Amino acid sequence: MLSAKNIRAGRNGRIDARVKAEDLGSLEKQITLATNDPHHAAVTLFIKAVVEPEIGISEPSIIFENTGKEARKEIILTIPAAKPIKVISAVSTDPNITVSLEPVLGSNGKQMKLIAIRKPDNKWGYHYGQIIVKTTSGLAPEFTITSVE
Repeated sequence: MLSAKNIRAGRNGRIDARVKAEDLGSLEKQITLATNDPHHAAVTLFIKAVVEPEIGISEPSIIFENTGKEARKEIILTIPAAKPIKVISAVSTDPNITVSLEPVLGSNGKQMKLIAIRKPDNKWGYHYGQIIVKTTSGLAPEFTITSVE
């Protein structure tokens, strides 16, 4: 979006652009502006960015071995320093797995330890569930971590 439809010669204007980033990683986009300059009828602006997650996850999923014993797994959730996001809660959709959150000491609230514990008396066989994590992020108020056994 331009700050004005017409900008006089020698004046400044502003261009606001929004990019919908669907994947993480490097991103390159172009914006072409039409001008009334006879030598430069169009000007192309190049936008380059690195798309990072709202919250970093040390592991994308939790895999438990089916041993019939209690098992514990931990994942570290990391909030970028510049973002005022908080992790609110985490729950498991699998009744055989309980989850809890603990702050990581010395991280100034920017890291949380998600602890998943599989009950020792669960039934043998394949189990699939999700751990649903809720945050204060406007972009990612909720995300899931897969739990498999």
